[in-house]
Amino acid sequence: MTLYVDRESEDFRFYKTLNEDVQLQPVSSKSKHWDIQMQDGDYVNVTGHDSLNNAICIAIMTRFNELDYIPLYEGFGCRIHELIKANKSEMVRYKIELFIIDVLKQMRRIKEVNWIEVEDNEKSKYYVRFSVKSINDTLIEGSVTI
Repeated sequence: MTLYVDRESEDFRFYKTLNEDVQLQPVSSKSKHWDIQMQDGDYVNVTGHDSLNNAICIAIMTRFNELDYIPLYEGFGCRIHELIKANKSEMVRYKIELFIIDVLKQMRRIKEVNWIEVEDNEKSKYYVRFSVKSINDTLIEGSVTI
């Protein structure tokens, strides 16, 4: 069984190079936990711009080399998890920014990273906003709480 794809949508027809994926969304607006979205007992599929935004969040939230047992994903992931127990500081914020820029530059679907903003969100969280240019010159902006 394959996921339903809206073949008439603009994202599917004009932005196939950005691929398609299963949709992930935060459990709540204040949560750093994400979950696969379901509709009528089946996964929700995303294409185009939404797929790229989804892939960026997956890359940021996956630990570096977590999937190294799969040859295709060797070296995949973000090193921000190394900073889990680090006390909040400007240096930690800067390292988070560098780690995310590094992971975004490795993604084939991204042409360039426009900017990254890392802000203190709460006592133990950071709020990351990003802007990238996709391989088809589309501006993609998004955010993730880590």
